[in-house]
Amino acid sequence: MQAGLNPLRFRRQQTRGLYMMPFHHVPSARSCMQFNSTSLIRRPWCTVVTFMALICASTGSMATELGRQRIERGEFFLMTGPAPEWVKPMEVPGEWDAKPEPGTVERWRHWLVDDQAYRVGGNRARYRDYAYEPVSTETLTDAGKFEIDFVPEFQQLTLHEVALRRGGSWHDRLNPDRITLARRESAFEQDMATGAVSALLLLDDVRVGDVVRIRFTVVGENPILSGLDMDGAGFSAKHPILERQFRILFDPRSEPQEFRDARVAAPQVIKSPGFIEWRYRSHGIAAQHDEGEYPHWYVAYPYVSVTEKRSWADVARWAKQLYPEPQPLPDDLRERIEQWRALPTLDARVSAALLAVQEDVRYFGAEIGDNTHRPAEPALVWSRRRGDCKDKSRLLVAIFDAMAIEAYPALVSASSGKAISAHPPAASSFDHVIVQVRDGERTLWLDPTRTQQRGSAHAQSIGDFGVALPVRADASALVPVSRNPDYLDSSRVEERFDIAEDGNSATLSVTSTYLGDAANRMRMDLAVSGVEAVSRRYQEVYRRRLGDLTVAEALRVDDVAEGNRLVLVERYKLASPWGAATSGERRLDLFADTVADSLRMPQTILRSTPLALAYPQLGEHRIELRLPNGWRWKGSPENFSKKDASVDYSYVSGQKDNIVFLEQSVRTKSAVVAVDQVPEHLKLRREIAEIAHPNWILALPDREAGKQRDRRLNALIRDVMKENDDRKGKDDKR
Repeated sequence: MQAGLNPLRFRRQQTRGLYMMPFHHVPSARSCMQFNSTSLIRRPWCTVVTFMALICASTGSMATELGRQRIERGEFFLMTGPAPEWVKPMEVPGEWDAKPEPGTVERWRHWLVDDQAYRVGGNRARYRDYAYEPVSTETLTDAGKFEIDFVPEFQQLTLHEVALRRGGSWHDRLNPDRITLARRESAFEQDMATGAVSALLLLDDVRVGDVVRIRFTVVGENPILSGLDMDGAGFSAKHPILERQFRILFDPRSEPQEFRDARVAAPQVIKSPGFIEWRYRSHGIAAQHDEGEYPHWYVAYPYVSVTEKRSWADVARWAKQLYPEPQPLPDDLRERIEQWRALPTLDARVSAALLAVQEDVRYFGAEIGDNTHRPAEPALVWSRRRGDCKDKSRLLVAIFDAMAIEAYPALVSASSGKAISAHPPAASSFDHVIVQVRDGERTLWLDPTRTQQRGSAHAQSIGDFGVALPVRADASALVPVSRNPDYLDSSRVEERFDIAEDGNSATLSVTSTYLGDAANRMRMDLAVSGVEAVSRRYQEVYRRRLGDLTVAEALRVDDVAEGNRLVLVERYKLASPWGAATSGERRLDLFADTVADSLRMPQTILRSTPLALAYPQLGEHRIELRLPNGWRWKGSPENFSKKDASVDYSYVSGQKDNIVFLEQSVRTKSAVVAVDQVPEHLKLRREIAEIAHPNWILALPDREAGKQRDRRLNALIRDVMKENDDRKGKDDKR
């Protein structure tokens, strides 16, 4: 299922930074339910491809009917004409009276963002009025381009106005010849086809200080939703907004319900014979900084979502009719099922079936029409060996049912996680499907769209979905989605330096062991990038740190699927890994990157929002140095630990016989660092970053130290003699 109408998720606009809450959201990886492909915010054109030339005519035909114009481009069309009667247009303010935040430099101004939704008599229509101003010359390229997406199968786009204000006067810029309609399938790279069409508007002669205004309406909603959708809007952006409105019209007998961020003022409610009107308004919204690295469920920008009163049981009943009893499975699949049924344990049977659906059925979603939410027959999915999340989940549940394993499809939000639990119940809250397996008191959560997972199903990772709605007859509420009972995410790197007899070169042996989800990630990296590319990447890491090297042994991969354990072995010859040191010493700079990289400083240090952590996760890094005879480590053993509410860190160093060692580890204890704990947590990160990169000073044997002093002295004498000879040569020329 492709991500679609989900007002819990902001659609990020890379150019004007408009984090609005439109009527759908950007597809996320492997989210595969399309709710509504109508984008009510422009996107930059940087992703426009030449494929549009195949489906767009160079000139369009126009027909007029009742004062409206039909603009055709090949098989697609849009209308131009006045806004619907139910719309109450707003005026673009004549002056910008909002004061900028101190120290900010404006690139864009949003003069007006007005969203209006019509939910009366079972109809759906969405109107947007958007007026923006490019404030700097760098923004002019994007200021003259605008994109609107819609699905012609069940939606119609009407363009009401394209205008530009310059010097206080408005000028009409609605030029049908400058409108292109293209089926771009921008989600195709994510293995999805949505059927969406983009209306691409190009405006000439846009200058700094101009105000561009675009008004349009999209009528229609995917009928598969059966009216169980909701609408939403955001009330903040990366750049300032002067006027913001969100207006919704409901049936007069309906009981609207909302989720409203505390930073959004309560709506004005107006009841009339024809409808109930809810209106949210805000003036002078300051630009909001995107701090990034939020917990998955956290939305930093204030927003509201509204719909008619209903329960999660209503949504579950809607979902249940999309998943009827499957038709008989193919013979070859039934043979596989009999083989899995003979496995000795439930975990083995579940793991084998999961792996087959993950790896043997490739991911691809044709998110068009009913296919946006209605899964294909499991027999068809298996025979064609492809499907999206709902297809693969239904197939896996059918396989489990044939093995008498209790399992159900489960609707989740890949984009918003547990945040949906605070919002009114709606089918449009979900954009992904996983599988719930019930084994007595234990519950497993499995994602058949993931690949490169190995080992026990009880240990498999599952996304941070937070909550799910199982597709079963008695479902009446969201249920928690927790980690599987044996989940593990562990990485351990062991580096050993063996110094050659000459005291200059060395051999570096590296063994990296990944367990559980860490093994899954590394396996995916190897599958996507290739072993050679990963090997080159690691070589460059060590070259940057330790200078010239040659590969003594090609990267070896040992993948133990049964225990989900993956080991990488590397071996290098180092020409001279030493840092600058005084006479008679060697210095080796160390990098425990397994620890340091997991606790890098975030992009925003001064935060007003929580900080996400990978949890639970364990990273360990051990470094050993085998000392030649007579060499001496000048350090002293240390053993200490540091911790806060989110992280445990340990450090141990010392020497045993001729082996000097250092071992560091970091274990996360929480998925979130609370806002009030961020300063102390980042202080701990700084301390760990310094500790994780120590250096060892090694004293050479007296004889070797003497030789080194003699070599340095001889080199110094040669330099002095050369300098004197050069000076004498210059004097002779005079």
